[in-house]
Amino acid sequence: MNINITTHPTGRSPENKWYFGSRTEALDLTRPKYNRIGKEEDFWDLHWKVYGLDYPHVLVFYTCGICFRVHTNDDRHAQFVRNMFTVEDDPWDHSSDWEIYHNTDYKVDTPKIYVHLNEKRGIIVGTTFLGEIKKSVFGIVSFELPEHKVLPMHCSAFTYNDSTNLMFGLSGTGKTTLSSDPDYKLIGDDEIAWNLEGVNMIETGCYAKSEGLSPETHPTIFNAVELARSNNCLVEENPGAANARLSYPLNLVENAYKTKELDHPTNIFFLTMDAKGVFPPISKISGNTVRRFFETGYTSQMPGTEKGVDEIRPLFSPCYGSPFMPRAVSEYSDLLMDKIDTYNVNVYLVNTGMDKDGKRFPLEFTRQCVKDAIVTGRADNSEQVLQTLEGLLN
Repeated sequence: MNINITTHPTGRSPENKWYFGSRTEALDLTRPKYNRIGKEEDFWDLHWKVYGLDYPHVLVFYTCGICFRVHTNDDRHAQFVRNMFTVEDDPWDHSSDWEIYHNTDYKVDTPKIYVHLNEKRGIIVGTTFLGEIKKSVFGIVSFELPEHKVLPMHCSAFTYNDSTNLMFGLSGTGKTTLSSDPDYKLIGDDEIAWNLEGVNMIETGCYAKSEGLSPETHPTIFNAVELARSNNCLVEENPGAANARLSYPLNLVENAYKTKELDHPTNIFFLTMDAKGVFPPISKISGNTVRRFFETGYTSQMPGTEKGVDEIRPLFSPCYGSPFMPRAVSEYSDLLMDKIDTYNVNVYLVNTGMDKDGKRFPLEFTRQCVKDAIVTGRADNSEQVLQTLEGLLN
């Protein structure tokens, strides 16, 4: 069934997330906004209160070799999970690695997102925002995979001109829009893993922003949304709000790449929505410049991506997804640099924001810059890119 939901809050609540267990010694505590250790008794007190509630929906899915079982009381969130992951027919015919208990009726003053790393259990209460389930799964995957030399990435992936391409970027930088170009075959629009064999999807659904959506500017997304609507599986979240989103299965995207695994990438694109206009539209970067951009993840944060954010502001988010990368930033950047060097991957910085005159680069212009880079392997290479970044950091 098609679903329309107005959530409270209307964004994620990273300040209300806590980790538990002895495995928390692997967390990066230099980023306390996202990585905080809670008291063991607090976890179990909430766990046993939530565990005994009624859950009419039990959904099991596999991602990156990890089996999740999600228990939810909410029909709308159950449909969202079915859109975003490939759910198994019989949830009790599988032995889960992780259990997540999600309850929208349990009354608390503020949202609580609890993750016990030893017990491999998660709890989500006090919020109806759809993204909390999806990002809790991603955060867990991002904690588990590096131990196996697999890099979890907050990025989209697509094929074009016989190449596999990754596109990193925070919410609002254009990751979904650019990777859904009609000329591309979309692999995934938000979460990808890079293992020893190549890249594969972490999720099998799309969670696209709806602002400005039209058949002229976003034909791939627009057509997938209409197909989801006709198939009675579209989830519309917070329509009219700055962060309004649409959820639909990836298999409804007409030009999606119909496989879960691909070869190693040829190109990587770092997106920054630069409101200051200090970076060129595209630059080819290498070496320490790549590491520095990945470890800082500079962009301008857009309204509505998190609770309390109601204006554009500069943001530095390590790994282009700091809230979902609980380990030390260097663990992820070391994996990335090793893979880039091993497979000789080209890396580009793409400014999807403003030019030096304060005008936003047109979407078609940015699309053409990306295509030219893929085809030619060249771009305007600014020697001042790293120096400019250091100036912003200082």
